[in-house]
Amino acid sequence: MQRRTLACPLSPRGSRRRARRSSAAALPSALSMLLALLAFLASLAPGSAFAERAAAPSSDRAERDAGDRAPSAATALFSAGVDLEIAGRRLSYSDLLSDNLRTYEVLGVPMPSFRGELYPFSRSAVPVLSDLGVELSYARALGLDSEGAGGASVSTSWSRLHAGLRGRYRLAGQGGPILFASGGLRWTDFDIESTGDTSRDAASVSYVALRVGVDGRLPVGPVALEAGGGYQAPLSMGALASHFRSPSAGGVDLRVAVAAPLAHGLEARAGASYARFFYDFDSEPEDTYIAGGALDQLFSVQLGVAYYAE
Repeated sequence: MQRRTLACPLSPRGSRRRARRSSAAALPSALSMLLALLAFLASLAPGSAFAERAAAPSSDRAERDAGDRAPSAATALFSAGVDLEIAGRRLSYSDLLSDNLRTYEVLGVPMPSFRGELYPFSRSAVPVLSDLGVELSYARALGLDSEGAGGASVSTSWSRLHAGLRGRYRLAGQGGPILFASGGLRWTDFDIESTGDTSRDAASVSYVALRVGVDGRLPVGPVALEAGGGYQAPLSMGALASHFRSPSAGGVDLRVAVAAPLAHGLEARAGASYARFFYDFDSEPEDTYIAGGALDQLFSVQLGVAYYAE
């Protein structure tokens, strides 16, 4: 569908609407949870494999690598991880010709996230089955509310859930690059408590999308670099789309990360992610809400840990 620029006089726009974060206590709480989980996972590990390898002679390291290789993303039966995300969102409109909608943005939201992968047939002799698994992840923002006209504060929630199938392919054995392909459902919900102010309420979205994606993991010395992306086809969009005639939307997401070993099967991770949903509207001059399209951007930086077991 082509975007249409409407021959209609431009109405003056209202001021930008921002979100308020009541996160003074939420961020320390999230950090404490991350540190507690790190301590728990470290207690499961028999010792610091990374430190032992650095201290051992090269001949000893080669023998150990051959006989006692730590679990990794290449062969793990399951993995589990937790991250503390610092997230943000910006919603904007293109060809906006009505004054009852405004840009919405929020930055610096603490958002703990949990993720896991399971390859139930990893010990199977059938190669395809051994590298076919399932993945699940969940994230929820802490201490977030929105601020509208007059400075009134309203409850706001932000959460994300993903479930799907995941396959892995080793390009050069256990210690080489790995390619992953995935497909499943992703739910992204950003809900602002209804206030009767459409310019604020329209920022609520609830994306239920079919997602397909590819990822890669490249070992570089003692660390591993990761990058990937996907396409999301929304099956539902929530309140924002309901205000416009014949809405259509699509979405893409990207992520990068670096992982470093901490102990046997345990690694630290740092990364960043970005997702954008782009809308096209078929507005007419007589409509209550008139815009050619919208762009919804969600982004975060993450710091966390992951544990692998075989």
